[in-house]
Order: sequence, then C-alpha cells, then structure tokens
Amino acid sequence: MNNAPSFSEYLSNLKNKNILIVTTTWNKELLQPLVNEIESIANEHKVNHEKIFCPGSLELAATLKRSSIDKYDGVLAIGLVIKGDTPHFKLVSRQTFHDLGLVALEFHSTPLINGVLTVDNKVQAEDRINPQKMNKGKEFIESLFQMMSS
Repeated sequence: MNNAPSFSEYLSNLKNKNILIVTTTWNKELLQPLVNEIESIANEHKVNHEKIFCPGSLELAATLKRSSIDKYDGVLAIGLVIKGDTPHFKLVSRQTFHDLGLVALEFHSTPLINGVLTVDNKVQAEDRINPQKMNKGKEFIESLFQMMSS
C-alpha cells in the first residue's frame, strides 16, 4: 500500500521540461523497475530525461554536482541501501542523505528529489520498487513534478 498524496494537479505544463535521473550501478537490477516506471511517466508527460549512473548511493551527491544540475528543470537521485550485519548501512544512509540535502540547498533553484530507498532486506526493496505495490518510482517523479510546478 502506498499512502503518498495525490499530485495529479501538478501533472500539467510539463511538456518539454528536462530532468536528470542519477542512479546507481550498485543494485542496478533491483532498481531497474523503479527507473523504468520513472522513465515511463516522464515519457507519458513528454518530459525529456537524461539518465546517468554512478557507482553507489554515496557517490550520488558528487555525481550531481559534476552534472551541471542547474541546466535541468528537476533532478532525481535514485539509489538503494539494504541493511546488512555491519554499521555500513547506517554510515552510508546517513552520509548519502546529508550530502543530497546539501546539494539540494546549494542548487535550490533546481528541485532535487532524494529517491534513495533504505530498507532492512531485499523483500522490502522489492515491495517499494514494484509498480503494483508501493510504486516509489511514481511517487518520486510525481513529487519532482510538484516541485517543478511550484
């Protein structure tokens, strides 16, 4: 179940807008349905999109800063961090969210959506990624559309 608010009122006047999707090579196969959903919705609304990859979630912020994000109408940072048996999960999650927040503030005129999923296990990841379940891809891009419209 997805309890995201409805963003339908923000889904107009998007034609020919340009967005950047930065996603990770780490967990690429797991994230693919989410990225596909984002690209499908962008295509449906005739939003131009470019996709680039970086190694993992920790590299998202640096990749964004090197990507001239101010030339886009909006940006999505997509990643997946799955909890393991070591403190690595907490360290990666905390630093990733902190760094993306700093980029969002620095490039405040370009909306940035943090689409990094932090989950306890692969089943939780699949539930959030699956378009027939929680459909976080739709939630992320519609959130971006709202930010681009306000």
